[in-house]
Amino acid sequence: MDPRIARTRASMQTALLELCREQEYADLSVSDIAEASGINRSTFYQHYADKEALLADALDGFVESAAAQLEAEKLNAPDADPRAMIQKFLEHVRENAALYRTVLGPTGSPVIVANLRERVIALALSGLSQAPRRADSPPLNIVAAGIAGSFISVVREWLSMKPLPSADRVTEWAWLTLTGAVARPETAPVD
Repeated sequence: MDPRIARTRASMQTALLELCREQEYADLSVSDIAEASGINRSTFYQHYADKEALLADALDGFVESAAAQLEAEKLNAPDADPRAMIQKFLEHVRENAALYRTVLGPTGSPVIVANLRERVIALALSGLSQAPRRADSPPLNIVAAGIAGSFISVVREWLSMKPLPSADRVTEWAWLTLTGAVARPETAPVD
């Protein structure tokens, strides 16, 4: 990609996320985003069809960047703790809670939820492919889809809580939910 195009898109993505910290996403116009980015509306439309496409790209870019950073830090190694990636993402969600409440809520964006789901599936598949498997295990794509659906549901429920718990705390909740640890007894019953 041409560096100028990448800079323009990055500027629009940053402007959108910053604006969403100050006002509701639904209230933002393309003109607001263009002005905050230092571009005009026609330049906006040269890059994105609408603000939803920009938002999907901005959130996807964050997840991709976080995954690349974690890969560079060797957090995808077999002995690494995947909770680090979960926590990094949840910290981003917490910083942009109002925006995520909107896009993941009942009137949110199916496009953005689908993009997020696909990203979580890809990350889950990456981690699952390194884990030992039993012969009777379900296919990896089924497991990854279950993880993605559960994770997005945890994030949605967390965002509905008042006051909003910390990303640290929700990372542990998500981990326990995703690993099934909440359903396992800590000790075996005695006969």
